[in-house]
Amino acid sequence: MSNAQVLEILVKTAILLGGMATAGAYLVLLERKMAAWTQDRLGPNRVGIPFSRLRLFGLGQPLADGAKIVLKEDFTPRQADRTLFSLAPAIFLTAGFAAFAVIPFGSVLPSVSGGDPIRLVVAPGMNVGVIYLFAVSSIAVYGVILGGWASNSKYSFLGGLRSSAQLIAYELPLGLGLLGVVAIAGSLDFDEIIAAQTRAGWFGLTQPLGFLVFVIAAFAEAARLPFDLPECEQELVGGYHTEYSGMRLLMFLMTEFLHLITAAMLIVILYLGGWHLPGLTGVSEEVGWFGALLRVFVLTSKVLMVILFFMLVRWTWPRFRYDQLMALGWKVLLPLGLVNFVAVAVLDQIQTTWDLRGGWWGAAFAAVSWLVLACSLLAVAVCAPREADNRPRVAGV
Repeated sequence: MSNAQVLEILVKTAILLGGMATAGAYLVLLERKMAAWTQDRLGPNRVGIPFSRLRLFGLGQPLADGAKIVLKEDFTPRQADRTLFSLAPAIFLTAGFAAFAVIPFGSVLPSVSGGDPIRLVVAPGMNVGVIYLFAVSSIAVYGVILGGWASNSKYSFLGGLRSSAQLIAYELPLGLGLLGVVAIAGSLDFDEIIAAQTRAGWFGLTQPLGFLVFVIAAFAEAARLPFDLPECEQELVGGYHTEYSGMRLLMFLMTEFLHLITAAMLIVILYLGGWHLPGLTGVSEEVGWFGALLRVFVLTSKVLMVILFFMLVRWTWPRFRYDQLMALGWKVLLPLGLVNFVAVAVLDQIQTTWDLRGGWWGAAFAAVSWLVLACSLLAVAVCAPREADNRPRVAGV
């Protein structure tokens, strides 16, 4: 590897780390604004530039929050395992940042004509990016479990146990929702998956059942409401990070928002076309600087809209009970994921066997997929047990 390539990777990494850390800080402000909007109040609107009278609609709130939590005492409980207690948030944060190494933002031609394109991704050429990202995301849960166990607190320990059970329950439907995308794209490379959507349409429209399963499972994997059982404050005070404070707590909280961004990016790249926007970003492999920046803007805008959806759901839906959480994963999403994968595999085999091409086949594929979604939701509604309905009833009815 040449010095220029090493420098390119270092610059990309620095931009990515700084950008994601800043995004995580200001997503906290955005979520507080969303909470205020849904609850008909103002939210943060006073903190501006330090040592200044400028308020700037509360845009200085993340700086004040960060300074406050950094200056807090970093306390370690007497009964905790000190080594593992400090190692857990470091593992959690490292895994959160490492997941972005394979996220493609587009490609751009170099300034010297005829050279290789400079790809806007930290680790270009990784043709198993999907497996890498899922592996790194799975490592993050060890930080949660380790933090809960090392705290030697019953609340933290229960939060860690819940996190491990939730991960196992929802990783399976998450993977099954992804298998349909991989089967049609024929690759585990994110660039190839986006390219397949530029040719055959966004997978969110052609595989609606897989899209639905993946989105719900992504909520649970990111521990977002109504799936935030590992840190349910009504029952566990703060869950796995109850005993943490100061910088180590900040590492946990920052990584939670990094997981939110990762989940949103996965949804956009796998099902909503990534940086592709019909009639605007084009389908070519190599673009100029303007085209590359346009792709980054399109991808970022889509991710932001998905994040806003995540936040709106948080302040709209009540939290599930833990038995409902596990039943949804094992009894509903897992069978629906299998149904979606079988349907996609059968349709793909029909296309391969009969060599079907043309726009009519894409329309037929999407129509069958939407029919499978409707039948699946009808089956879930018919087969749902009576106790799954939480609406209040009159006695004896």
